[in-house]
Amino acid sequence: MTDLHRRKALGLLGGGMALLAGCSEASDDTGNGATDEDDGSNEPIDGDLPTYASMLPTNDRSAYFYGAIDVGTMTTLLEDEGAEAGEEPTDPLVGNPVVVALLCSFAIQQLSSSAGRDAYLDNNETPDGEEQFVYADGVYAFVGSYDRDGLATDLESASYTVTAETDAYAVYTNDGSDEVVGVADDVYAYSYPNGSDADFDPVAAVERTVATAAGDQEPKHEGDAKFERLLRAGENGGIACCLYTDSDEFAPETLSDDQATDEESLQFEFGALDGAFGIHQQLVVTGTDAAATASAVVTYSSEASVDEARLESALGTQAETVDFVTTGSSVEIDAEYGGQFARE
Repeated sequence: MTDLHRRKALGLLGGGMALLAGCSEASDDTGNGATDEDDGSNEPIDGDLPTYASMLPTNDRSAYFYGAIDVGTMTTLLEDEGAEAGEEPTDPLVGNPVVVALLCSFAIQQLSSSAGRDAYLDNNETPDGEEQFVYADGVYAFVGSYDRDGLATDLESASYTVTAETDAYAVYTNDGSDEVVGVADDVYAYSYPNGSDADFDPVAAVERTVATAAGDQEPKHEGDAKFERLLRAGENGGIACCLYTDSDEFAPETLSDDQATDEESLQFEFGALDGAFGIHQQLVVTGTDAAATASAVVTYSSEASVDEARLESALGTQAETVDFVTTGSSVEIDAEYGGQFARE
């Protein structure tokens, strides 16, 4: 990642981390489906879980957020030099995933200046194009394939100290910084103290992440059928983000919290979700002309709670074409954007 890309990410990120810090999770699995009695449906859950679902941890918070991006998509977005001078997107179907990309870009910049950078690079065995980056539960994580023995040797040589270790994973702290690193065979995770949340424990959060990835703790979707249904209903690939609550609907403060210190910076926008309990979004860049497709699934606790008009007034406003389809207590949204979407 070039210095220009880092500056672009830092300049646009603004306060996107405020909403994300300390909340998120998901998981990985491919089954024949499950049932969910919580939302009144006994129908099988169709669709696959995202490949990283098995590393999304369970925590004790009601609200849950995660964001994910494949490294190829991140490179495509950051290499679009024209986006730097353009206006930020006002359509949440584009804007929310773009904030995820900028958040992940910021996190990679953090890694590039950390003492663990060379250990990560030298022990990354992920085939080209298959690595993904996930933000969940206050933790940044690369998902791929990693040499744990090599990481252990190199991290300890770089002044990292083991704070927790099993046969399947290890957690390290750095003697010269406040960084926490966790490693498993398929995850390299890291985090830092959260200045706006004194209760956030980065050591515990990192250990939850790698322990979940290693199969030592239950991933979020295995203990929450509504969350699993939302993940299976959503599309994957490119950039994905998911906001969820285990309550019947989002608390108002979840959707309206001030997310940025700079009011002009790009930030998450979930205001259209009043009355819903979950949204899974996806944005895919479809070609070199920066055209894109976006999709979303919004879920409600009952058919009576569905507010398609509210969604139509706020989502897909910059799309060339957009379709809304309501089925029971869910609304599916599909939108297509022209080649200038990254500059609008």
